[in-house]
Amino acid sequence: MRQEIFRTARARRGLWAVALVVGAAVAGYLASLIMYPAPLVRRDTKVGLVVGLPVAEAEKELTAQGFRVKVADTREADPALPPGHVVWQEPPASLELPEGSVVALTLSGGPAPVTVPDVLQFDLAVARQVIAAAGLSVGAIDSVPASADRGVVVSTRPAEGTPRAPGARVDLVVSRGPAEVRVPDLAGMTEQLARQRIEIVGLSVGLVQTRAPGRARPGTILEQRPAPGVLLPRGARVDLTVADRRP
Repeated sequence: MRQEIFRTARARRGLWAVALVVGAAVAGYLASLIMYPAPLVRRDTKVGLVVGLPVAEAEKELTAQGFRVKVADTREADPALPPGHVVWQEPPASLELPEGSVVALTLSGGPAPVTVPDVLQFDLAVARQVIAAAGLSVGAIDSVPASADRGVVVSTRPAEGTPRAPGARVDLVVSRGPAEVRVPDLAGMTEQLARQRIEIVGLSVGLVQTRAPGRARPGTILEQRPAPGVLLPRGARVDLTVADRRP
C-alpha cells in the first residue's frame, strides 16, 4: 500500500514539473510576442532578376524585396548593355536568401574600345574591309604623292593602335603614286600656252579662275598651284589664276 501511495505521489510531482516547464515556455513565447512583434522565424525570399535593368531600378526592386544592395566599383565592358545597366548579379536570380542579405551588382561600362587596325600598305578596298571587320567605319579619304603604288594606304587618322569607340570613323590617306613630274613655271604665259605646257609634261589643268590684271597683260598667268618645281604624280592637276581680259 505504501509503495502504491509513493508511486502516485512521485507521478504527481512529475506532472507538476512538466506543467511548470510547459507554462514557462508559453509565458516566454507570449513575452517575446509582446517585446518583439516581428516573426521569430525569418522567411527566405527569392532574389529577383535585375540583369539588364538600370542600376537605380535594380536597387529599388531588390530593396523592396528586403535585400541590401552593393554596387561594384569596377565596370565590365558589354557590347549590348548601355553604361550603368546591370550586367551581373551575385547571388543569381531565384536563389532564396534571408531578408537583409546583400546582393552585389556589376554594372556595364558599355562596349569595349576598338583598336585602329594596321592597314598601311594595304590596297584601299582591302583596308576598308579590315576596318569594317574591326568594328569601325571609313571616314574621309585623302591622297598624297608617295613612293607607294597608286591607291595604297600610306597613313591613317588616328594612327594604328589608337583606341576608338565602336563604329567611330577612321580617315585614310592613300598614295597618288610616285611624284615624278616637276611642275613647270607658267608665270607670264598666255592661258593657251600654259595649258599646252601642262599637258606636254604629263599633268592636267585643274581649276581656272580670273583676277584683275593689275600691271600684267590680260589673259596671262598670274598665279599657279602647286608652285613651280613641285614634284607631282603623272596626271595630277595644276590650278591657274589668269589676268582678266575685261576692262
